[in-house]
Amino acid sequence: MSMGIAASELPGHGPASQGWSQGIDIANTRFAAVLLFCVTAISHYVLREPAPYDLLLVATAGTLFLLGLRIPRGLAVPATGMILILCGYMIGGTQALYVDLSITFLQTSTYLTLTFIFFASVIAASPDRALGALWAGYLVAAVCTAGLGIGAYLNVIPGGDILLGAGRAKALFEDPNVYGPFLVAPVLYAFWRMSTGSMKSTLLFWGPVTVLLALGLFLSFSRGAWLHLLLSAAIFAILASLSPETRRQRARIAGIAVMLGVALFFAIGWAATIPEVRDLLEARLGLQSYDTREGGRFTGHANALRHALQHPFGIGPNNWGMIAGLDTHNIYLNVFVAGGFISIAGLLTALGATIIKGYRYALTGPRRGVFLVAYATFIGLFAESIIIDSNHWRHMYLLMGMIWGLMLAAPRVRHRAGSTHQKSRA
Repeated sequence: MSMGIAASELPGHGPASQGWSQGIDIANTRFAAVLLFCVTAISHYVLREPAPYDLLLVATAGTLFLLGLRIPRGLAVPATGMILILCGYMIGGTQALYVDLSITFLQTSTYLTLTFIFFASVIAASPDRALGALWAGYLVAAVCTAGLGIGAYLNVIPGGDILLGAGRAKALFEDPNVYGPFLVAPVLYAFWRMSTGSMKSTLLFWGPVTVLLALGLFLSFSRGAWLHLLLSAAIFAILASLSPETRRQRARIAGIAVMLGVALFFAIGWAATIPEVRDLLEARLGLQSYDTREGGRFTGHANALRHALQHPFGIGPNNWGMIAGLDTHNIYLNVFVAGGFISIAGLLTALGATIIKGYRYALTGPRRGVFLVAYATFIGLFAESIIIDSNHWRHMYLLMGMIWGLMLAAPRVRHRAGSTHQKSRA
């Protein structure tokens, strides 16, 4: 399928999905769309726990499920994998030295697993309207948080110090290393819209938005976020090039990428003229002392792996940092040491099923462009997770829900497209 998708085929711009076997078509209502938009539009404020996002999401999910939204059977494999993670946590928790920390971590993990199931269910039921609302809200949140981060860094926002962490942009996140990755998907989404939209929309809206988001991400000075963006963009470009596009479309994508690269080069070059930016950039480009010192990040990885192998049923979630004095900074080791072989098997099951099935969909599936944005970002996120604990990043579960929701909606979308084609021939 061509990446040159018409505006009518974009999420939120196409015809409304018809009711189907998932129950009442509540997901395809304007009421549901408004709720979903509001959920992601406030997802950039996470200075408190629970965040406003969490409260509204729980209310939205509860309301839509009560009004008829159903969980599709096709979620069995990833849901089983994620349930195995939780089961491992519970078993490992029986050995926990810090039981209260384990309980809190388990509660949060359970909630986030349920958010994945909800997002996948609502998108599967109404891919057009639900995706349109979720991405619109996510983009609003990203523009707001990037603007806050840039404004605080340039000292143009009164009291902006609260929006910085160790001299790095973080906006309304607790950590620059979460703020930066949060912006990766919106950057790719904006770039995709540039490659499929009109030249006017590219120059007047999507181009400036992409530069704003990318600059905000850069000012997080998160090496993981930088690598995450580069890897995800590369995956997106490679998979996009595998479609049977015209040379003209491919040339346009390449041309926009070059123009965007030039714009970012000058934007980052301008930022680097500021002494504070230049000094921090030079410091962040090298290995940090906590990476290589004895007892640092890499030594901690080896110690966590050794401990996990010695405790096959885990030691309970959120305990290793208290025992070792340093968190794992690796989602795979975090899950392994917390829940043992049961939890790591669950993580690999859910992750493997998403990547393998997603790759097949990425080649020929409907709504391929927006799928590639979520899919490429998801893979990049789990690559970054080798050096960071991303277990409780809310947007990770949103992206996974988008991937599975689109895959589960595909048969119905193809059937509808086939019916429309037959009617047009009649």
